[in-house]
Amino acid sequence: MPLQVTAPTLGAQAAPKPKQDLGSKDVFLKMLVAQMKNQDPLKPADATKMSSQLAQFNMVEQQISTNTYLQQMAANQSGSANSLDMASAGYLGHTVMVNQSQIQYSGAPTNFQATLDQNAETVYVTISDNTGTPVRSMSLTATPAGQIPLSWDGRDDQGVKVDTGNYNISIQAFDATGQAVRATPQYSGVVDAVRMTPSGVELVIGGTATSLANISEVRL
Repeated sequence: MPLQVTAPTLGAQAAPKPKQDLGSKDVFLKMLVAQMKNQDPLKPADATKMSSQLAQFNMVEQQISTNTYLQQMAANQSGSANSLDMASAGYLGHTVMVNQSQIQYSGAPTNFQATLDQNAETVYVTISDNTGTPVRSMSLTATPAGQIPLSWDGRDDQGVKVDTGNYNISIQAFDATGQAVRATPQYSGVVDAVRMTPSGVELVIGGTATSLANISEVRL
């Protein structure tokens, strides 16, 4: 059905015409074409001026395209961030397994584990402080492949209790022929908080932050 248009009644004000954006590439192009159509044939437009106007038109078009791209990119990032926030919040309160060599000693015995890819004849566990200085060394023999539960009482090799804080775990394993066996240090804990950082999402487990990439298992 065709659209019916009625004339405005007396006393009614006509709606104002929308203003045209002089920075729009369509308006700029129309103005340029009109100028060319209405120029004096005996005095054509100067070629230098024409080149300058064309260059200006090209700059306007590029700026509009750039602004459109930036708006789309910002919208996409905002949507991704919102989805990521909601997904990450689901980790709160869950027990997770973390593939990470850093643990936090809070004064109580600290439990962690190592996962061996194959059977090992000897396993060496070294715990170091943040300066890289070893404080405790432990060794195991004839250890089967899989997960090995380990615990540290917070004492150094002389039996003295160390300060609370973050410590690093290094695990080296070797088979009966002396070949290295891959050993991954791990620990488990409840997710206490979810952080949004410039480098991505971090989960806080027992006071230690880790990235989502280090999570190998999630349990209820």
